[in-house]
Amino acid sequence: MQNYAVQQNLVRWSLLGILGSMLLLGKVVFAAQDVGRMLKTMADPAGAPFFPVVMQLLQVLTWALHMVFVWTSVGGLLLSIYALTKKEDNYQRLARGLIELSKVSVSLAIVIGVAPLLFYQVIYDPLWYSSANLSASWYIMFIVLLLVGYYLLWFAYFRRASTSQSMLFSIGSVVLLLFVGFIIHVVNYQSLFPERWVQWYTSGGTTMNHHGWGIYAFHPFRYLSLLVFPSLTVTGIFMMLYGWYFGKREDIGKEYASWVARLGSRVAFYGSALWFVSHILHIATIPSEWGVKGSVFSILSIVVMALFVGVAFMAQKSPVSTSIPLLLACTVNTLFIAILREYIRVASTARFGYSIYEYKVNLELLSPMLFLGTTLGGLLLYAYAWWMAYQAGRTPKGKVYEASETEHRLGDLSVFLVTLWAMVFIGVGLIVIVRNYV
Repeated sequence: MQNYAVQQNLVRWSLLGILGSMLLLGKVVFAAQDVGRMLKTMADPAGAPFFPVVMQLLQVLTWALHMVFVWTSVGGLLLSIYALTKKEDNYQRLARGLIELSKVSVSLAIVIGVAPLLFYQVIYDPLWYSSANLSASWYIMFIVLLLVGYYLLWFAYFRRASTSQSMLFSIGSVVLLLFVGFIIHVVNYQSLFPERWVQWYTSGGTTMNHHGWGIYAFHPFRYLSLLVFPSLTVTGIFMMLYGWYFGKREDIGKEYASWVARLGSRVAFYGSALWFVSHILHIATIPSEWGVKGSVFSILSIVVMALFVGVAFMAQKSPVSTSIPLLLACTVNTLFIAILREYIRVASTARFGYSIYEYKVNLELLSPMLFLGTTLGGLLLYAYAWWMAYQAGRTPKGKVYEASETEHRLGDLSVFLVTLWAMVFIGVGLIVIVRNYV
């Protein structure tokens, strides 16, 4: 503990020395070597508990999954508001379904969003905490606004029988969700400019801004390409999948399911086209010194998205039968967007000689083993739950789905896995306690 305290003090004094010398010289713009030294000094001296490249990969995958539910949250509300303006029964029915989609999606987005944030904090702690402190008040308000937006969404759901009230609550909810997305966008984007942090924090060397209400960097095309237009696209694909999944249920109605799929295919195509344009504008307006323009990752992301738009266009002929191919194309496209987003972060800091691959590794095997076991067990458990939900969902209302013998055995295996996980979890906790206190 003494050594750790000494290390922490050294970090603080080194950072204060860097900032103090720069302010005394009247310099508020860092030289490249100063920025690199600052970032390395600010990194947690304890290091990472596992190899940074593994956490980087997990961050990319979990961010992509998190964003799928963010997109259906926002897109479901936007399209439900549009549907509520129509008097036709199909639109009113669709609006109620989309509000329910948004309600569930927000819950999943919040839960899954914890994972990429944790991986980010471990390997990019200088970037995240510095940017979050610059806009700390907004970052705290993010939680409040998200809660209010979520409650308004529930009000829209409870009042879905009243078109006017449901629309009012839906508008309030989507405005707050979009603003929450704006806050997260700002905090993430500001982190890519470490050479400006001192200038922003000191107003060019004149005063100390510790109020946390500053908004210092905003990129409209990045915001549109990572939040707004994908929301319409992915929700449109979900509507196509609705037609594919429920089209066989007599109580849903084949005509209605087919109508939802056709409308969804148009939304998906126009949304993907706008997504493609905003994505190109995003890449074109990235600072040239980052070296992202013309890189392999940026070119691949454009090519993959162009192919995705092409698949969305072809899906107009038969929305139901092409819903699965379009879903696969969207999945690949989303992964390439997530990879490019991570590459931008790596490139923006590499110019200062800072690399997460040089991050100190303080290998601690119990945590990664527990995480890996939880992930594998969870995937098997959820695969069973999703399969049963899939089968039950295709069963007409009023009827009960009868599980097969194999499915019963998979259920027993799932119970065993949960029991085994609980025993391992408690066992690891006891091992840690014994190691620390005995």
